[in-house]
Amino acid sequence: MSATIPGFSRIEIRTDGKRDIANAAYELRQLADELDRLAGLGHCDETLTILAHHKIKATSQILRGK
Repeated sequence: MSATIPGFSRIEIRTDGKRDIANAAYELRQLADELDRLAGLGHCDETLTILAHHKIKATSQILRGK
C-alpha cells in the first residue's frame, strides 16, 4: 500500500461510566453498519480503505468527546 493509504485505523473510546460505554456500543454498531454499506458499494480497495478510515476516525472523535 502507498504511504498515503492508511494501513491501520483505530477507535479511542472514553470509558468514564455506563453512559460512555452505552454510547460507544451504539456508535460502534452504527460504524459497523456503515462499513458494511461501504464494502458493498464496489469501490476499489484503495478508495474503500480511505473512505473507511475517515468514517472510523470520525467515530473515534465522537467517542473521545471531540
